[in-house]
Amino acid sequence: MVWQWVRKALAEYPWQIAALLALGFLSSIADGLSISLLIPLLSTLFHSAELVGSDEGPVAEALGKVANLAGTENRLELIAGLIVALVTLRAIITFLNGQLVTWLSGRMSMSLRAQIHASLLGVDYEFICLTDNGKLINTLDGESWKVTHAIFSVFDLFTNICMILAFTCILILISWPLTLIVIALVGLVSIFRRLIDGRTRLLGEKIVRASEDLSVRACELLDSMRMTRAFGREADAQRVYEDASQRLFNLERKVATLGGGASATQEVLYALIVAIILLAAVSLGVGQASMIAFLALLHRLQPHVKAIDETRTSLVQATGSVEAVANLLNLEQWSDRANGTQALPPFEDAIRFQDVSFSYAGKSRERRNALDHISFEIPFGKTTALVGASGAGKSTITNLIYRFHDPDSGQISVDNVSLCDLDLTSWRRRLAIAGQDTDLISGTVGQNISYSRPEATEEEIKEAARAADIHDFIQTLPNGYDTEIGERGLLLSGGQRQRIELARALLREDSILILDEATNALDSLTEAEVFKALESIQGKRTIIIIAHRLSTTRMADEVIVLSHGKVAEHGSPSQLFQQGGIFSKMVQLQELSYLINDPVMLASESNAISRQLT
Repeated sequence: MVWQWVRKALAEYPWQIAALLALGFLSSIADGLSISLLIPLLSTLFHSAELVGSDEGPVAEALGKVANLAGTENRLELIAGLIVALVTLRAIITFLNGQLVTWLSGRMSMSLRAQIHASLLGVDYEFICLTDNGKLINTLDGESWKVTHAIFSVFDLFTNICMILAFTCILILISWPLTLIVIALVGLVSIFRRLIDGRTRLLGEKIVRASEDLSVRACELLDSMRMTRAFGREADAQRVYEDASQRLFNLERKVATLGGGASATQEVLYALIVAIILLAAVSLGVGQASMIAFLALLHRLQPHVKAIDETRTSLVQATGSVEAVANLLNLEQWSDRANGTQALPPFEDAIRFQDVSFSYAGKSRERRNALDHISFEIPFGKTTALVGASGAGKSTITNLIYRFHDPDSGQISVDNVSLCDLDLTSWRRRLAIAGQDTDLISGTVGQNISYSRPEATEEEIKEAARAADIHDFIQTLPNGYDTEIGERGLLLSGGQRQRIELARALLREDSILILDEATNALDSLTEAEVFKALESIQGKRTIIIIAHRLSTTRMADEVIVLSHGKVAEHGSPSQLFQQGGIFSKMVQLQELSYLINDPVMLASESNAISRQLT
């Protein structure tokens, strides 16, 4: 699977990768030649007369002729100068190679993370609901780096192969019999290394899963910090995190032990190879200078041979990371809603739910019914309230309107045009939501409010904040609208976060405004101020109110009461109250908490009404 990424990298950066390989090859040539100059250097030191070449082999003969050009007196200086020049050239090439590697790895990592990010933005919302955030973060931030490292390991593999070929050619020219012996012995060492790869692959896959589990635990810790402390579960939370961390540590230690043991064994085997070559060189009658140069080249060659074995092992270990990233980029079965092509209608009639059924998928792929053959309409330009007990299907209707999900059966239409046929991006731009789950970003107050309309002016932002009854509070902050609110707005209270989100929704003008429990964190006085502002736009915009607190439905033109995924009743608030049905009983139940102070009597009356509701 790594090779697919390599081919993609070659297609995207052909000249840069070609330059990378060329620099590696040139570096190996310079390195090999600088070591080969040991032959004339040692011959010069061993002999006072003119260099002899033929008895030391073809390389010695060629280099001896070059050295003899300077004459006997200047021969040593010439050889030393050539060695310094070649080492300098190799240093320059190595520096350029390092700079190119840094640039390429950075670009490829950035591109890979951007692709994963884009894949998550385009994936079906149900996939996000079913996948742990920790797993996604671990793949995006951790495993993507390992994939980039794996790709460069392949390029390093090519570079090391080039170096081995260059060194092998020089070794053959010095003594081909010794070179054949080296190739045979190194092949045996490589076979030993391959025996470790299977175990390394399994450990690599386990490390990916353990890393994901640790990331999940970290996300849970941060998300539930308040609850953990409130219930005094710090010790339990610490134990769970330490257990996950210990599992990852144990696996990484096993990989380190396996790799370290293999490397140590290789060192011993390579030492034996050197000893065997030394004895073979004496038996074959190889000249002293050539033998020393051969051993020096062999010493320089050994790390590259070892690097090939280690690279192969690291590629096997990276298999789990590569698969995790590939799976996150291969989510065709989880692709987002198919985008329609029809332009938006003028919004003159209504949003209609016609015999719509929907069920949620659990993490074990079981289905949970949320809506059961439901039919109703939301007229444009009116205020419609959806009320009902928890789990009745109110927020599901919001998700379907946004097309975060599509119905299992039935149809949702806008002015008699199927929602599936409308251009999805344009449709969502005409919606604005303020929900019970305050979704704020790290940034300033102003940035959070203007998120729905980035082009909004400063005065428009302030006007939306006034409508949400949050402007006066913002003015008291150290930097006003430029005050940082922290990750997810945790530096603010629940009511303040909710009002900022409400201001954000109100800022998007000419949209369908959806208030999904948008005031449940507000006190009664603040809620009254907010609804006073909403009354000023009533009739000018389509407003959908989803509420538990029935006080928020007083401005509604029509109330739709949901029960167990079905429409139980609908009509104006006054009509429903007079009918004495579910809505009327819900109003009575909520009023009891204000009118009855006796806990026993309150419990008795509440139970009686609750039985009527069910």
